Amino acid sequence: MVRLSARVLEPTRMAVPDFPTDHPLPPREPKNVRTAVLLATFLGPLGLLYTSVGGGFFCLFLLVVLGLFTVGIGVIPVWLLSILWAYLSATHSRVTAAEGRGGGG
Repeated sequence: MVRLSARVLEPTRMAVPDFPTDHPLPPREPKNVRTAVLLATFLGPLGLLYTSVGGGFFCLFLLVVLGLFTVGIGVIPVWLLSILWAYLSATHSRVTAAEGRGGGG
């Protein structure tokens, strides 16, 4: 006959460091404006993903929707919007890095 022993598990204490672990993230590298504009010029919204992920997905959505409803003519303004957005986003990235506010994240 097998006898099972019931051991009571005692809670163990977790090791807590003596120093704070909430280190600030290192600053991001500023995006190159020329690279951003060239990527957006040749790749459209996919090139915009280099500087602005949200902007790239938004323009990609606009590209599909307007491209379908305007039988392709709506692609041109969205493509130009992507180029402009990439320029503005890369310029903003360089300005915030120069001011020292370019936190990573």
